[in-house]
Amino acid sequence: MNLLTLDIGSGTQDFLLYKSEENIRNCIKMVLPSPPKIVAKRIRECISKREDILFTGYTMGGGANTKAVIEHINAGLKAYAYEKPALTFSDNLEKVKEMGIQILDSNDCVNATEIELRDFDYQFFSSILEKFGEKAEVLLIAAQDHGFSPHESNRRFRFKMFEKILKKEGNLRSFLFLSSEVPKEFSRMRSIVESFEKAENIEIYLIDTVFAAISGCMLDVDEFPALLINFGNSHTVGAVVDKDGFIYSLFEHHTGIVKSRGEDGIENFLTQFLKGEISNDDVFNDGGHGAFVRDVVEVRDSVITGPNMHLSGRRAANYAGDVMITGNLGMVYMYLGGNTITV
Repeated sequence: MNLLTLDIGSGTQDFLLYKSEENIRNCIKMVLPSPPKIVAKRIRECISKREDILFTGYTMGGGANTKAVIEHINAGLKAYAYEKPALTFSDNLEKVKEMGIQILDSNDCVNATEIELRDFDYQFFSSILEKFGEKAEVLLIAAQDHGFSPHESNRRFRFKMFEKILKKEGNLRSFLFLSSEVPKEFSRMRSIVESFEKAENIEIYLIDTVFAAISGCMLDVDEFPALLINFGNSHTVGAVVDKDGFIYSLFEHHTGIVKSRGEDGIENFLTQFLKGEISNDDVFNDGGHGAFVRDVVEVRDSVITGPNMHLSGRRAANYAGDVMITGNLGMVYMYLGGNTITV
């Protein structure tokens, strides 16, 4: 079985073609710039050429591209967008207009350089696989989805969605959605599905990057329950998880804020979290997303991953010798129902 896995972060998009008959270390993999960073580069090229821009395509993740379009507007250039791609920059279109982006109807045309927005370019990845005589049978895609929240902080709304699912089901696999079953609130995931050219009969599964990384860390745990942490480029997430994927507690903060505390400050925060002394409001008011503590249990192991894992001295995930594909392995692990991945 060939599983195309793509873990889309704020800094990189990490690709792995999992082949069930292969040692995982021999599978095709790549670490590429994230889609928002690619778009940001194109916007800055338009700034240097003094070109107005028109955003077409779909709603995608923000971040680097939002910063770049603000630079573009501040440079005295015009930015236009159709409604769907405009939602990339804010769930509230009035705020998009306040940024200086002009919203167009679908039939409107302007003299501007078109920049298509999309998180997942299937044709790009399938063309690479074709060169190696490979083809994907299933797509597993991880993307950070803040949810559609035009009138509420997306930090608050995102964690509310997590908490709702945790209270209802409580297992990591509850966050792996077949494309037709993605909750309507997860607008970025649904946009990825919408952008996919349905010319082929292929299954697509979506998951938030948070739970892909946590699941990938499970492969390195010696004894459960375990504290699993992903120090990502933008977000730092930790969870206490049991061997069956049941989640006892979860927090999500911003890496920049966590980093400013230093290693001792990070360890103090983790100690409080494990004791159940960190509340949802504590994290939110500190600039993060939130925290959820169902039960305080004895943690018997801890594993960390992510491009900023140097922020902690805890044991690093090393299942396949590459921390950048921990999320990819997590998606495979969940899809396979918790079965072992060959190394």
